[in-house]
Amino acid sequence: GISANFGWFIPHPAFTFGVEGRIGYQISNMFSAFLIAGGTAGFGGGANANATGGSGWIIGVGYGFVGAVAELIFGDLFYVGGGPVVGFGGYGLAGVAAGTGGASVTAAAAGGAAPGLDIRLGLGFGRPHDPPSFRRGGFNLGLTGKLLFHTSTAVTRVDASMGGAGVNVTTNELTVSFTPMVTLGYDGR
Repeated sequence: GISANFGWFIPHPAFTFGVEGRIGYQISNMFSAFLIAGGTAGFGGGANANATGGSGWIIGVGYGFVGAVAELIFGDLFYVGGGPVVGFGGYGLAGVAAGTGGASVTAAAAGGAAPGLDIRLGLGFGRPHDPPSFRRGGFNLGLTGKLLFHTSTAVTRVDASMGGAGVNVTTNELTVSFTPMVTLGYDGR
């Protein structure tokens, strides 16, 4: 199967879009197992200001992924599944804030392999082939989410105030991201 995806990157808000391919086997009328591969890209940004200061940020997201999914199909219509996934790539974030009390600049970059979990549910609009076959095919509409653990995130924080300034650099920091997406695709099982 193949699907187009669009959604949102969390915890740093970014609109995302991507594509996924699947290959596997329909083991029984209710159970299938397959491998997934694809990619996700996204961007986001924002700013706000008030009488005491303001802030702004920008983020870019880009990663490929591979994984294995087990899926249950109920009533030849509803599906739910999940399995392990590994993302390759990451995100970059830059933000600045300034106010009457001081200013700060934050930058974060997550890259490399990120292990995680793929979860999915949705509706398959295909119909089963004639018995005794377990095969089915058709369009599907669903929700998928990728929970990734970025184990090699580098974070830099620079703070300045009337009392002084400080720089904090952290490497190999663990950050967690979640990318919920709406999917529209086709599967031939």
